[in-house]
Amino acid sequence: MKTKAPPASPDPAGPSLSRPQLAWTDFHTVLAVARHGSVARACVALDMTHSTLLRKLDGIESRLKTRLFDRLRGRYTLTQAGHEIAQAANAIEPLATTAETRVRGQDLRPSGDVRVAVASILVEHLLPGVLAQFASAFPEVRIELVSSRDHVSLTRREADVAIRVADQVPDWLVGRELARLAFKVYGLRQGRSRTRPSGIEELAERRSWIGFERDARELKFDRWLAANVPDASVVLRVDNFSIALTMVQAGLGIALLPAFVESLFPELLPLTEPIGELETPLWLITHPELKNTMRIKVLMRAFGPALAHAVQAAQER
Repeated sequence: MKTKAPPASPDPAGPSLSRPQLAWTDFHTVLAVARHGSVARACVALDMTHSTLLRKLDGIESRLKTRLFDRLRGRYTLTQAGHEIAQAANAIEPLATTAETRVRGQDLRPSGDVRVAVASILVEHLLPGVLAQFASAFPEVRIELVSSRDHVSLTRREADVAIRVADQVPDWLVGRELARLAFKVYGLRQGRSRTRPSGIEELAERRSWIGFERDARELKFDRWLAANVPDASVVLRVDNFSIALTMVQAGLGIALLPAFVESLFPELLPLTEPIGELETPLWLITHPELKNTMRIKVLMRAFGPALAHAVQAAQER
């Protein structure tokens, strides 16, 4: 007489482990291609050959059984599914990088002072969370923030590290582009009013503006305001974006501001679309002679992804 075999006991780990899963390197690969917009540029960032990266992308899409990129004339654009993977990778990257950096630095115990030059608008609205995360991971590294409208010189060692908003940085400096900052003109929202984006000429003629210093021309934002907004429309001049933001919140006029403030302050009303000619990279850079100093190294590795994520999250809300 044959006896029935007992039913197979369920897998305590659940059925999901039997399916192919993505590793962090897969998420990182998708994020790199999304950021660079092409396989050729992503190959450089990932230190892969063109054929290796294409095989890796094909493998990821095969495991997911879905297409992550639309490919058109060499340009790779995320599909909806690709956006899901890239968004998850963006969230994971700062945590993974900070953890890796913290573990790598445990034996050498990074410590000491690091002087960081950064624009005040970033200090006030994007850096606090990044600083808290860094301080928790590396309590013996003390950050000294230097906030200035002018570029603090790394050559003269006025700072060890700079977080700089600029189209270009000297090629002898060491670092990376973190994100691209968008800029719009903002006013103060009145009740629940929704205003369609206006043309710059109309705003320049009909509205009161918060401008920058009259003789300032060293930054492209100064030059743009001077070229587009007549002096008669400027009711107040300030020397940085942080003060301009405060004046807009007080209802004194409209101003050019970085777009990441929009998600942080619901009372701001965007009056234009992002101004294409003013889109500017955000850089994290240091002097080449300092790049292997442990306290600088951990800051560069931990700050970069965390700040890039903070910018992207603020601009996409």
